Amino acid sequence: MRPQPASDWQGEIPLPGIVAEFYEQIGPWGRVHEKHGPMGLSIAAGGNPVDIPTLKDLWSRQACYRWHGNTGQRLPDWQEHWLVVATEGSNPFMLDTMTGQVYFALAGGKPDFRLFAPDLLTAFTAIACVANTMRELDEQAFDDTCELTSAARARVVQDLDSLMAGSADASQMLAAWRWYC
Repeated sequence: MRPQPASDWQGEIPLPGIVAEFYEQIGPWGRVHEKHGPMGLSIAAGGNPVDIPTLKDLWSRQACYRWHGNTGQRLPDWQEHWLVVATEGSNPFMLDTMTGQVYFALAGGKPDFRLFAPDLLTAFTAIACVANTMRELDEQAFDDTCELTSAARARVVQDLDSLMAGSADASQMLAAWRWYC
């Protein structure tokens, strides 16, 4: 983590205040590559890692969501106030900059976003909580066929519910995320 000033923003739209505040206070910096600089965070939470870019790279991560990745043509189903703030594989976590809420959708086709968290900090705190629990469970999280065990799922829900302490529902968050559904 490292605070990142709003001047790092490379976007074609004004930097939303809630995003600027998050990067100034939290600043997902990640490891530093000798040629490319900071790589952002990659959080192993089961399945594909959740990647959170640096502020400098956040705008370029809108490709394939806001605009076509090859042609640069604006995609008609993408709303102006949506901003991809993280991805799991190619599945986006989207911040609605008007409401501050974070949604998740599976990639491909028309976006089918489901409410994941009431705000950016809650979203990333929840993802980190799941990652910490999965790291603690290690190989015990999975059965002989590499499927998530019911005990592991229950532990993730319990830890996430404890962390959220009534501010969000763990089961609903995991369902919106489609986490091991």
